[in-house]
Amino acid sequence: MTEQEQADVVQGFLRARASAAPLSPPSRTLANLDVDMAYAVQKSFVEACLDSETIGGFKAALTAPAAQQAFGMAMPITGVLFSNGAQTSGATVDMTNFRTLMLETELGFRLGETITAPLGSVAELRERVNAAFPMIELADPGFGTAKITGFDLITGNAASAAFLSGIAAPTWRDVDLNAVVVTFSRDGETLHEATAGDVMGDQWQALLWLVNQIAGQGYNLEPGHVLMTGSIGRMHPAKPGSYQADYGDFGKLTFTVV
Repeated sequence: MTEQEQADVVQGFLRARASAAPLSPPSRTLANLDVDMAYAVQKSFVEACLDSETIGGFKAALTAPAAQQAFGMAMPITGVLFSNGAQTSGATVDMTNFRTLMLETELGFRLGETITAPLGSVAELRERVNAAFPMIELADPGFGTAKITGFDLITGNAASAAFLSGIAAPTWRDVDLNAVVVTFSRDGETLHEATAGDVMGDQWQALLWLVNQIAGQGYNLEPGHVLMTGSIGRMHPAKPGSYQADYGDFGKLTFTVV
């Protein structure tokens, strides 16, 4: 991929973003698109967006083996969260603000200290986290109905769009995060029930993987940044209705989609 080809992809993304049109999959024109090229496009895209936005955190995606297989990937992927996508429990979410709104139940973590290089252990990581809480990702792949690869998904910032954050319980440090069960429902009908420990086998290991991937990409992780470790249970296409994500003693999130 030449610098001009990368610039053309990013400019196309920016035009589509400004007009709410679907993104064009780079794999259609870049025959040799691979993971390194895809992250180079993502980073250029993110940097261009920073003219009007700020980084609010980072996310993991495709953490489930089945999701990786569906997109032809051998590992999870990462994306950047923008601060203007932050919302809180009780929000009303307008579907017309998204191309294809998808909903995921997740755990979120907030950093209390700066991380500038990969960490060697979960123990080091835990010292740098100052909160954990329920989250909903409001994801939007952005490519419309086009057939895409995992590399395309990376280039478009891993479907990052917006997110809802719950309140951290004062006793979150004493909670076995892997044992947290979330029941997700719409208008009283259960959509899924899943356990947080299913994400990469361990929430803290998933978080360590995410932090080290992001630091390895050259980003600084700053105090206040929110980190999402990946979908707990299935991703759901959004439909109008009243939603509840019940994490038991760990907390609860509600929102309405219109």
